[in-house]
Amino acid sequence: MAKLSEFVKGLENTQILYWADPYLKAFQTKTLNLVPDKKHCVYIVLDRTIFHPKSGGQPSDRGPIVGSDFKVKVKKAMLVNGVIVHWGKILEGEPKGGRVEGEIDWDWRYLLMRRHTAGHLYDHCLTQVTGKRVETTDSWLGDPCYVGYKGKKPSTEELKKAEDLENKIITKGATVKSDMISYEELLKIAPEAPNIYRLPKLDSFRIVTIEGCEPIPCGGTHLRNVNEIGRFKLKDVLKREDGFKIYYDV
Repeated sequence: MAKLSEFVKGLENTQILYWADPYLKAFQTKTLNLVPDKKHCVYIVLDRTIFHPKSGGQPSDRGPIVGSDFKVKVKKAMLVNGVIVHWGKILEGEPKGGRVEGEIDWDWRYLLMRRHTAGHLYDHCLTQVTGKRVETTDSWLGDPCYVGYKGKKPSTEELKKAEDLENKIITKGATVKSDMISYEELLKIAPEAPNIYRLPKLDSFRIVTIEGCEPIPCGGTHLRNVNEIGRFKLKDVLKREDGFKIYYDV
């Protein structure tokens, strides 16, 4: 395809179902547009979706989209000008649009939710242990999973204390909620969020709040309670020119 921006031109923004319910595993909807790709693949835009696109350090969801006479294995979802584009391999038939059913690879999604929530919680724990507000530079929830931070690398003792504090909070449990707010509200309630300086300029923001922690602007999928993380494991810490990177898993 020449440009995905041309493919989604004139289409309304995709209704995002995973924000209201990240535990939704399957859904039904209608096809808005599709176009074949080389090597027996296809691009598909749906009216609404539970497929999270690759964005904000979170890898794309994957899974089947099935129509009345075709089946596509979605390998990646992409966010293009407010529209989520699904791309995948045609397994059966010839996609012609209409009503479809979609289902995500739940084991993969749930792992990403656990890793994502754990990463945000570690931001809080590191701030508590060091007494200094942390600022994130980047993150990745795939393999290997990591969060990058600006500034001086904490001591081995501080990193371990933050890990222990996180596991203590996980064992105790804490609820996780999300809300949509304006940029002005964001600056009032989360002026020191770890990622505040690398946010795009938008009219509204989705914030995620772990009970007892600072709100964090984030468009990803998260758990209902941190006790679902299971256990946080700090695997490695690397010093970088502008800061440090912690590798972890759950």
